[in-house]
Amino acid sequence: MPFCKQCGAPQIRVVGFESEPPAASTAVERSSDVLTPPALPTLPRPFPHARTGSVQWSQALPGAALGGIFSLLIPMIIPYAVLGPAFLVGGAMAVLFYRKASGGVSPGLGAGARIGAASGAFGFLYTAVVTVAIAVYRPGVIRDVMANGVTQMTALGYPAEQVEKMRDFVNSPDSITAFLSFALFMMLLIMVVGSSIGGAFYAAWSRKRHLM
Repeated sequence: MPFCKQCGAPQIRVVGFESEPPAASTAVERSSDVLTPPALPTLPRPFPHARTGSVQWSQALPGAALGGIFSLLIPMIIPYAVLGPAFLVGGAMAVLFYRKASGGVSPGLGAGARIGAASGAFGFLYTAVVTVAIAVYRPGVIRDVMANGVTQMTALGYPAEQVEKMRDFVNSPDSITAFLSFALFMMLLIMVVGSSIGGAFYAAWSRKRHLM
């Protein structure tokens, strides 16, 4: 009714503002969530590789000790393996044991060489302890070995003067100490170098094989 029935005043209509429904923003948020793709999980590398030169010695030393033992057992089956091949195998086995202990981590060339050298050092340590014990408690055994060397020199046709000098050296009081020092040094050199080469070769071969 345009006018009031009682007082006759015109009636005025006031229009208010309605709030927007929150459903629109929710729909937009849901639509944005649908458009965002989920993050894909990263898969682990099947064959992890260690950094070149890095060695976890807490895992490498037990395998190096076992590799040193194997390098000393091989010459019992193959006599001439003591000249080098036995220590190549010992160094390679030390790297193999390290890979198994570290969950398949393939060491680099330098790391494999150091693990192999540790194997040779363990092998030398075992041999040196036994050799020094024999020299202390049974020096006659060392002197007999030296005397046999003089006999072989005579059989090979060395000059009589050199054979006589060697015989005088064997009979001297300091002959055992000098002989052991030289023998142990040569053993250390052969064992450490041979095992280091074996470890480096096996490390390079294993990394190349896993990258193929």
